[in-house]
Amino acid sequence: MHSPATPPEPSPAAPVHPAARAPRVPLSRKLLWGSGGAADNILYNGMNSLVLPIFNIGLGVDAVKLGFALGLPRILDAVIDPVIGNFSDNLRTRWGRRRPLIFGGVVMASLLLGILFSPPRFLGPEGLVWWFFAVCSLFYVAYAIFVIPYSAQGLELTDDPDDRTRVLAWRPYLGLAVGLAIPWLYKLCLFIGPNEAEGARVVGWIMALAALVTGLIPAIFVAEPPAHAKATPMPLFHSLALTFRNRAFLALTGSTLCVLLGMVLAGPLGLYVSLYHVFGGDKQAAAVVGGLAGTLLLGSGFLGMPFAAWFSALIGKRDAVLWLLVMALAFTCTTWWLFTPSYPWLLVIPSFFIGFALNGAFLVGVSMLGDICDADEVETGHRREGVYSSSFEFGKKVAIALSTLLSGYVLAATGFDPELPEQSSGTLLALRAGYIAVIGLSLVVSAACIYFYPKTLKRPGAPPENPAR
Repeated sequence: MHSPATPPEPSPAAPVHPAARAPRVPLSRKLLWGSGGAADNILYNGMNSLVLPIFNIGLGVDAVKLGFALGLPRILDAVIDPVIGNFSDNLRTRWGRRRPLIFGGVVMASLLLGILFSPPRFLGPEGLVWWFFAVCSLFYVAYAIFVIPYSAQGLELTDDPDDRTRVLAWRPYLGLAVGLAIPWLYKLCLFIGPNEAEGARVVGWIMALAALVTGLIPAIFVAEPPAHAKATPMPLFHSLALTFRNRAFLALTGSTLCVLLGMVLAGPLGLYVSLYHVFGGDKQAAAVVGGLAGTLLLGSGFLGMPFAAWFSALIGKRDAVLWLLVMALAFTCTTWWLFTPSYPWLLVIPSFFIGFALNGAFLVGVSMLGDICDADEVETGHRREGVYSSSFEFGKKVAIALSTLLSGYVLAATGFDPELPEQSSGTLLALRAGYIAVIGLSLVVSAACIYFYPKTLKRPGAPPENPAR
């Protein structure tokens, strides 16, 4: 397996015009930019992993009210994403378009993360709801100010479509490395303090410091290409109109939305198939094997992403994504036989390979977003990584929100009854079939969207028609 920093050169079957080739981004620069992925994971997933244990269990805040206090700021986050993206595209400073926003955003988000888990001790449960809502709203605004320009910065570090994939891989590499510690944050809260709420006051600031240090690195050390920094501004609504008329962008976003929708919808089904069909209701055994499957799913990303970078350089990005989706579909179908009470440990096999394929597909998809920005520059004369990144993120958030709302209805449609100690054979059959059907349908529609992704995209400094890599 080749490392993501030094994969093989593309084969002659997928040529790239030499004039369009840019020098490879040095490994040091990839690491400097990728460190922001650690900050991203700490700020978003680290914070979310502690909300319910600390505020609901530790401080006694009502879970329903806490859900609203967390959900409403997320809506605000999604709405302001395109505004921040366009502002970043149009910003002109001596430090470039992205770095000032990355710097300010990560400083504010890190401070607010520490403050979030250090509420005034005199507040009761009702007061804590309003405290959480206010600080969380500010936190998500600050997080968006950091993450949207940071995402755009990665897309514009190189004009080489294959090297772009290798560059972007370092964000999830370092993010996944930090992610190994996130499941232990609650345990750390209990270890440090007399209870989880007091321990979170320290852990919150530890997370804040880690996010601040890793998030400042791309702001300080990763300069924007000079030509991009001099691009002319474009009004927000005109920029959004052009973005959502872009066929390649719609195909890529539609494909990503379908996968996210299917995976989140099927999540509860997979959990109950494992618990009630594979383990017959044995929660302890299901938790052990489920934990192993989750760890393998995380580890599969470390293998799937370098493979995807190599594979996309070999056959082209569009075709690589199609084959990776087919691979995920094939292993989804194997769950009918591998999710079996006779051999419970077999369930880790499809989990690993589905994660391997989808982590790789997501990486190549983000790289394709950079190629779309290149083609857009040829058409419009503007560099609009900020708007494209924010619009892409907006679509992902809509898919996750929609699937979260629908997941309960999908589970209810199988006949599942949480009051029963054992589920009927018909319910178990419906859970198994529903799990495969939901993920399978989402992958088929996702592949259909990618099929309509243009086979050729224009690139600056290249001939009018280039293979869509």
